[in-house]
Amino acid sequence: MTVGMDQADRHGHQPKGHSMQSASPRGRREKGAVPKISKGDFAPKDTENSPAVVSIESFEYTPAYFARWKVSASDWMLLLVISMAAVVVRCYKLSNPANVVFDEVHFGKFAGKYLNSTYFFDLHPPLAKMMFAAVGRLAGYDGVFDFKSIGLDYIAANVPYVAMRLMPALLGAATVPATYATVRACGYAMDTAALAALLVCVENGLVTQSRLILLDSPLVFFTVLTLLCWSMFWTVQDRPFSRVWWAWLLATGLTMGCAASCKWVAFFLIPTIGLSTLHDLWDKIADQSLSPARWSMHFGARAIALICMPVAVYIGWFYVHFAVLSTTGGDAAALSPEFQVTLDGAKQMVTDRDVYYGSEIRMRSTNARSGFLHSHLHPWQHDKGSGQQQVTIYSYADANNVWVVEPAYNRTVDTSQGLVPVRNGDVLRLRHKTTGRFLHSHDKRPAMSNDKNKFELSGYGFANFSGDSNDNFRVDILEGDPDIQGSATELQSIYSRFRLVHTNLHCMVFNSRKKLPKWAFEQIEVNCMRNCLPRMSTWHVEHAFHPNTTAGAPVRKASYRPLGMLGKIWEYNKLMADSNQNLIGDHPFAARPQHWPWLRRGTAYWGGPGRLIYQLGNPLIWWGSLAALAVFATVRMVLFLLDKRRIRLQLGGQRNQYISGAGFFALAWTCHYVPFFLMGRELFTHHYFPALWMAIIVMAFTVDLVTCRLPRLLRSAVYVAVAAAVLHAFHTFSYITYARTWTKDACLRAKWLPTWDLDCEHAIGGLKGTVPPVAEPVLVDSKPENGVDQAVPKAADQVSNDPKYVQP
Repeated sequence: MTVGMDQADRHGHQPKGHSMQSASPRGRREKGAVPKISKGDFAPKDTENSPAVVSIESFEYTPAYFARWKVSASDWMLLLVISMAAVVVRCYKLSNPANVVFDEVHFGKFAGKYLNSTYFFDLHPPLAKMMFAAVGRLAGYDGVFDFKSIGLDYIAANVPYVAMRLMPALLGAATVPATYATVRACGYAMDTAALAALLVCVENGLVTQSRLILLDSPLVFFTVLTLLCWSMFWTVQDRPFSRVWWAWLLATGLTMGCAASCKWVAFFLIPTIGLSTLHDLWDKIADQSLSPARWSMHFGARAIALICMPVAVYIGWFYVHFAVLSTTGGDAAALSPEFQVTLDGAKQMVTDRDVYYGSEIRMRSTNARSGFLHSHLHPWQHDKGSGQQQVTIYSYADANNVWVVEPAYNRTVDTSQGLVPVRNGDVLRLRHKTTGRFLHSHDKRPAMSNDKNKFELSGYGFANFSGDSNDNFRVDILEGDPDIQGSATELQSIYSRFRLVHTNLHCMVFNSRKKLPKWAFEQIEVNCMRNCLPRMSTWHVEHAFHPNTTAGAPVRKASYRPLGMLGKIWEYNKLMADSNQNLIGDHPFAARPQHWPWLRRGTAYWGGPGRLIYQLGNPLIWWGSLAALAVFATVRMVLFLLDKRRIRLQLGGQRNQYISGAGFFALAWTCHYVPFFLMGRELFTHHYFPALWMAIIVMAFTVDLVTCRLPRLLRSAVYVAVAAAVLHAFHTFSYITYARTWTKDACLRAKWLPTWDLDCEHAIGGLKGTVPPVAEPVLVDSKPENGVDQAVPKAADQVSNDPKYVQP
């Protein structure tokens, strides 16, 4: 940058023309005080604040540190060297190991689904997975290899895995020069920018994650690119609404949309960029040189680039996703029927529209997408239960899902004038066609809950027994299709949405979405719940048939209406949100956020004789970045308190630059780290990677601050010492980064903390060569045959409760 650190004397002197001192209103400067400085003192009309100004005082305006960066020949040379080094570090022995590693079982398989146009569900957005699929197609991958389990041999199956791993490796390498450019855009000198790039280059955790078919490397790449574009945008604030100004602003929105299209962690860019934008617009309100019309133009430009652009990009990638995945697949069972009928090969449901007394019906849980009301000849076996016949939810349509509509206990229906339709408010019973038992509820707790407002549902009845009043349920139609006459007053297949209310207990038939034990075939629990919300107690009839329909007489039919593209995107994202929220398990390498910054432990990815991959960061970088954040917080607080005492410390002339640059990236780190404490889902150390990159930037800025008053030779020595230390740590842990062969003694020496659960028995001299416990792939059971119950497939609503399903 031409203004700022390059023009400032490295011993702390301010560049000429940018002194932060000025005369007081009394004609002389008060000791330790700095008077208010107007924007006109520094810049022409429309010059903006830095994006990182987080100072308490609104007059701390620092355009000097975000002036335009003119890339010099030395910058280009250093960028070339940095890029080459990053490629070597990321791509070294990329083919090792030649086996499926960790969550490659998921994302490699998904790439094959794209190539075969077969629908699948994943709880992450599609962009990164489509990038893997595109690279696989270019490399000749046919999508047949199923990535079924960790350790499968790529070479034997002729999978172009090196090419597929090369894509994230190159994206990871690209974050290194992007880091250099970001630091330079913030006004820092080449040595500080080079140090930051080196820290990112040799961070073992980032290297490990970028060498495998995983989503985090694209996520970090687009996150870094977003903040680079945002920083560059602030270097052209003296040229508002120019082409270059628009280019960087729109590029920020574009890359932010791409980041969010890889993983939802990138949504934390919204508060990061949003708070910076709000601060900027707030300052503009106070700028009397800006007319209201001019301010409105600034607001509109940012709304278009930072709201409309990311949303359009996010939706656009989903358009591509659904255009490619056009054929139905096993995961389609997790979708609504309206969604399923848009897929090629899906069954087109056409059924009798009207439901009468005597109709045989199949009821589907409307909002949960987890299946049909179901029963079978197996008793409840839990201690709290009645021992009566199980009633569950089952994902496949079979004979045990069919129920016959009958009048309420001790009531009859006059059918002398023809079939009698079921109307809103009718009290009726449902008889299970296969076993003859009635849907029943009573004062017994269900299998998966002790809540006093929840009651067991069962199938009850026996020979020569006509039932009792606990078989009675009232039909409450919540809504009908506005285009179908009578669907809100009479029960109609597909078009009527209703609840079944037990007339004695006043509870509703409720889908708990909890997976039952093996004695219930791991199907989904359904119970009767009082005071429940409609979402999980809403049902509709998917299939209806009355055996006494007059032969040849016209019968009104019903069918599902296919969702439009926006409807599919909305439903899919709701399904992703539900799956993320309910992803609770006991994975052996899960880690909570309070353990991430100090690197309490890593994650085992793969193990073989003499080698293993254990995702563990470079500890000196993790601890150094955490310390840098603590230093910034301390310095900021001290400066705030001293300012209240009218004592104005300049930090060796670097006050504004440090507060602006480190403040912004500390804010970004906070936005990308603190929200994880609010999440109950299962988390892993690699969720910290975007925040780690931001902490590394703060670390580089802090090293610059600490050394800014040192003689140039001593400052250089400090930089070299920091570089040497992190390089030594990188080499020490490179064995578990690259799956290099090492000895058990070397492994034990690498355990700097007792909580690092490296499995040193995989090293030379150890006893075992088995794969360490890591995430298992999602298994979807085959469709049942002959109506025999099988284990429920892990659709999205149930997968989240399976501790074996881990897609971090």
